[in-house]
Amino acid sequence: MQGAIRRSERESLTDPRSGLPAGRLIEEQLRRIIREKEWSLLDVRVNNFDSFKDVYGFVAGDDVLRFAAMVIGEVVDELGTTSDFIGHAGGDNFIIITTDEAAPKIRQRLKERFANEVLTHYNFIDRQQGFIQAPTAEGGVEKVGFMTFAAGLVSPSLQSFADIREITELAAEARRQDAAA
Repeated sequence: MQGAIRRSERESLTDPRSGLPAGRLIEEQLRRIIREKEWSLLDVRVNNFDSFKDVYGFVAGDDVLRFAAMVIGEVVDELGTTSDFIGHAGGDNFIIITTDEAAPKIRQRLKERFANEVLTHYNFIDRQQGFIQAPTAEGGVEKVGFMTFAAGLVSPSLQSFADIREITELAAEARRQDAAA
């Protein structure tokens, strides 16, 4: 029984699909950095993920989340520092806490690598036509582009934050602007 309780506590701290820290562990990191200077937070989301999942199913969707986590890990290993933090905030949303210097390079490389390498998750016909046919709420279908990363960047060198909620709100707004760009 004790083992099951410990395991459930541990599993609630990480996302089962990506194996990355989630929930409380992300909040702890945000509480730590809000008192510090010279950090950047990237709020990364997979665009068009829900449409992909509607067409290809949740197993393929979980594969994409594992793939996204792997790409993020590799890019942060390559361009970040050993003290960088990667978290899976839930669903198709990830966060990276890194240095002001590394953040723009990580953001750029992530977007490029993901856009190029995610294509292997689509079938040949969809890759050839350049989109998928996703079901709509009205019962029709719509053309949906391939998945990409949208990444918002916030930093105390760019903004000031009253609390950790403000960090995540401003990061989400920056990500939405990136997705619209």
